[in-house]
Amino acid sequence: MEKGILSIPIYKQGVSFENVLEEVKDYTVEADQLGIEEAFFGEHLTDRHEKISSSLMMVSALSQITKKIRLGTLTTNLNFYNPAVVASLIAMADNLCKGRLILGIGSGANKTDLEAIGALDEKNYETMLETYQLIEKILKKKDLIDIKSKNFSVSTVKSANKNLGLGYFNGLYQNRDDLEVIMPVLNQGSYNVKVCSQNCWSIAISNFCSQEIVEDHIKRYLENSPLDKKLALKKIRLTRYVHLLEDKKDIKKYSYAEDSPYMQSIKILYDKLKTFKKDAVFGANVSNFQDAANNILLAGTPEKINDYIDKIKSKYGDIKSLVFVTVPKTNLSQYDNSLKLFSDSVKS
Repeated sequence: MEKGILSIPIYKQGVSFENVLEEVKDYTVEADQLGIEEAFFGEHLTDRHEKISSSLMMVSALSQITKKIRLGTLTTNLNFYNPAVVASLIAMADNLCKGRLILGIGSGANKTDLEAIGALDEKNYETMLETYQLIEKILKKKDLIDIKSKNFSVSTVKSANKNLGLGYFNGLYQNRDDLEVIMPVLNQGSYNVKVCSQNCWSIAISNFCSQEIVEDHIKRYLENSPLDKKLALKKIRLTRYVHLLEDKKDIKKYSYAEDSPYMQSIKILYDKLKTFKKDAVFGANVSNFQDAANNILLAGTPEKINDYIDKIKSKYGDIKSLVFVTVPKTNLSQYDNSLKLFSDSVKS
């Protein structure tokens, strides 16, 4: 099992955009140096808590200061773009990181983002899937483009000039054909599980999910996948809030403290999802953010986290990776050493 990190990130509203981006950069460079295999980045246009506005730009920037770590978008909201534009951006990002790109696709979780681009009442999920189908064709095409779908037409044939090299899209790094596609899965019965399993795409089980929903996602992916079980499991990533401490006596004092960056992040998430009546994802009988934290925060010594991993393995097999969700830095070793403990002491 590999290890990854996910920078959503969730900060208090008053934290500067510059500071958030700097910490995302620091986490990713640290993860690369620690030998962690993957880093993923969230994306929202109009959110004061979750400030990354382009995961493709984040990947592109970090590709220049990291060496080995694979860089993933969670997600690039394809319905926000013209297919020709986003295909060219994906190709550029993949070439900048020399084939380390993992493409997460989505249709925009925040309604304010959709309103901002004039798509609040559109069939955004359908548009996202339609856009991906065109992107796939564009990235594989080595000649002039002339393709149509229900809502889009991408062509360069009328104005192309072969002598001048006009009318040709760039492809992925070294024209590779193994770009991994991944989607997040959140709610019980998430449709993304079925779509991804049937297309042999990967899933990232949300850090918001209770353990019951985590296991439902795994079971449903395996049930719908045409792949052999061992291969299908390698398409599943589990993202979790993981707070590692060397002494279990410190768990209550630090992990669940009112000023813990974990509790602060979970409170922001809980308030948001409860407002939009999506708080069932935290599990049954959850009535406040403390209940939610009890269900979704893996806090403890490395032994506790390893026991959790062993239970998943014994029940289902080896999934692709466990993904550590980052939280704001604090300058306290009880929080800021957690990623190093995750790298050094959690089983792979």
